[in-house]
Amino acid sequence: MSRVTQILLALAIVAGLIVWQLFVPPIIGLADQGDFVRMLGPLEYAPVPRGPEHKYWYVTRKYVKDPTYREPRWEQPSSELLTAWAATRLNRLIAGGQEFDIRIIGWAHALLFFLALARLLYVTRQLRVYWLLWSLVILIMTDVGYVAYLNSLYTEPASCIWFLFFLAESIAIASAEKATWGAVLRWTAFAILWITAKIQNAPLCVPIAFYGATTFKLASDRRLRHVAAAGILTICVSGWVMYRSILPATRVTALYNTVFFGILPESTRPEADLASLGLDRSYAQYSGTVAWSPGTGVADGALVQAVERQLNPLKLFGFYLSRPARLHQHVERVLQNALSLRPEFCGNFEESAGRRPGARSDAIAFWSGFHSRCLGRIGDFLVGALLVSTLIGLAMIVRMGRKHDCRRWLEFGVFVGICCLMAFSVAAFGDAWDNVKHQFLFNLLLDTCLVFVVVTAFESVAASRRRSEQVAARAGDGPDRRKSRSQSEKGCGEEVEFD
Repeated sequence: MSRVTQILLALAIVAGLIVWQLFVPPIIGLADQGDFVRMLGPLEYAPVPRGPEHKYWYVTRKYVKDPTYREPRWEQPSSELLTAWAATRLNRLIAGGQEFDIRIIGWAHALLFFLALARLLYVTRQLRVYWLLWSLVILIMTDVGYVAYLNSLYTEPASCIWFLFFLAESIAIASAEKATWGAVLRWTAFAILWITAKIQNAPLCVPIAFYGATTFKLASDRRLRHVAAAGILTICVSGWVMYRSILPATRVTALYNTVFFGILPESTRPEADLASLGLDRSYAQYSGTVAWSPGTGVADGALVQAVERQLNPLKLFGFYLSRPARLHQHVERVLQNALSLRPEFCGNFEESAGRRPGARSDAIAFWSGFHSRCLGRIGDFLVGALLVSTLIGLAMIVRMGRKHDCRRWLEFGVFVGICCLMAFSVAAFGDAWDNVKHQFLFNLLLDTCLVFVVVTAFESVAASRRRSEQVAARAGDGPDRRKSRSQSEKGCGEEVEFD
């Protein structure tokens, strides 16, 4: 069976599993937790029913044209809008623009998701253990923990899809002898789409820029180096613009949740912690509340102004860094559910499916079950191992020669590890609510790291075995046979040396 045929077979399996989950009744998706309005407002659509009937518990399928259904203070620029806009415009051409079915968004997500996986399989086809990598990719990426997001209006599908494209292009560049114009342009475009998918992705522009600078600085074509440098600068600007686009309501909510649902409930001296943050000690009465809890402090205008004036994400992160015991305590608390792939308060079925409110699909859930039952128990070990291995990798890169055969792959592995740690930190210290969904990117990157380690180990074993076989074959040649073969090869214009 040719490699192309194998790719097509693998993609057929992927397509079948995705279509079966998303589009064969009862369809699987994710209920709205309140975030859909960020996408629906700019698209000028509203859900039916419009009230809270389906929120949290059931997937809402129908959406109708309604420009009044907007919450501008919660809207957020995202590359997800590109996909949603294209899908709704196509629906307008086919069926008119007065309403759309969530499956229209699902088909658009599924097509891009499929193309990203196809590209990933194609660029890894030359690996000795390609079959292992492909098996893991199919097992992980067709799990309901990832696929259910495709029938939704969250921004996580954009994070996943554009990351997969970016990952494929990064692997293609690491595998190639030299970078090409097309590779650099694709890599840059997918990096920008990835970091603009969601606010918490914006800080990743920093490691992406360093990785790009390291990868492209030795390109032989000077014009290509200039193009790569311009692309890296654009990536940094995109990350900065994305971060600066956070609206006050979103920023205050995240800061409030971090302090009053994270820092204070973990504290034995909440008044002292408030004072160290520049807030009035009397606000300790709001400990344990989030921005939308009954009796929340957000109703207190003076508190909101104090939060806006005194706090920012770096200050809150610095609060934990200056208190290592509290830092460890908070990380352990977050890790209690951070490794789950199934977001809280999100049902997977329509109400018409007859399932209980908030019911989840377990049809294809082996990997998400593995995350919860196995990885969830060793979360602190995984984060620690990721940190240590990343530091060791950085030290090896510093000591390694520029032209070492393994350098590019080691740089790639360290880069993914840094992104994974950063994604965890941003989600863990940026908001204390909705941890599972906020840790979506961390889990996606963690799975990438796990696959990278497994495939690298098997690839090394396969390469070592092949070298051993070659050495044994050479050792088994007699002197006369070696001399005859050497003379024969020289006669063809080639000189072969034997150890």
